[in-house]
Amino acid sequence: MIETLGWHKDQWLDIDRIFIAANNRGLKFADGIFETILIKENKPILFDEHLKRLEKSSKILNINLKINKLTLRQLINDGIKKLSLKNDQFASVRINYSRGTNKGRTLTIKSTFETNSLDNLWLEFYRIKPNFSPISVFISQTEKRNEYSLISKCKTFSYNQAIQVLQEANEKLFDDSILLNTSGELSCGSTFNLLIKRNNQWITPRKESGCLEGIMVAKALKLKIVKEELIFPEFQVDDTIVAINSLSCKQISQVNDLKFGTKFDPIYFWDLLYN
Repeated sequence: MIETLGWHKDQWLDIDRIFIAANNRGLKFADGIFETILIKENKPILFDEHLKRLEKSSKILNINLKINKLTLRQLINDGIKKLSLKNDQFASVRINYSRGTNKGRTLTIKSTFETNSLDNLWLEFYRIKPNFSPISVFISQTEKRNEYSLISKCKTFSYNQAIQVLQEANEKLFDDSILLNTSGELSCGSTFNLLIKRNNQWITPRKESGCLEGIMVAKALKLKIVKEELIFPEFQVDDTIVAINSLSCKQISQVNDLKFGTKFDPIYFWDLLYN
């Protein structure tokens, strides 16, 4: 049984056999973008939405994204076949795209080599089990989301801030962390968006908070079961708070010292959005 699989430069290979050059900007400067897509019933779910966000990120950051949509979809379908998943099994595919390979050590963007259309792309496939376990979170005291930054609007290779807040939370015996923006407004989690049910209404931090525009949140907004609001971290004991991304949906059982007693079915909610 294949648990992981990679694709790079027209080759299918083990993920640990994907080697990125030391002068690749994705490795050297975290200068790249990516998307992670759920594979359910042997199909990449919300593929078009993820690709649109990848394209949007590339335009914001001025990355010349050379991916043919049909070619990419075929590569993903081929990878799914190689995993030989049963219909009730899940997987994920991470689409990675670097700005390119650098000439020398300079940061200057014009220093990149001309490459073939797919040379800057690599794919990672993983068998997974979606995570629905409740978590406790700590409001980070060291890191803030910059609501004015273009980087905050894009899914980039740089996870330094997420790693820092996760370490901060773990040191205080919490599972994960959530972040405020520079104005003290609630923004997002380390690797997830936030949904809050309050007074029988689902709300989520507005885009202007500096949170990444999540695919699952976008689906909830489209279905009109959630609305965006300016939210400050003034939680109430009867709030239902959910950490959600494309691969998980978890109820937050505790924020700092405040514990919540509400009941929530994350699987039902997650399936509702994906169906």
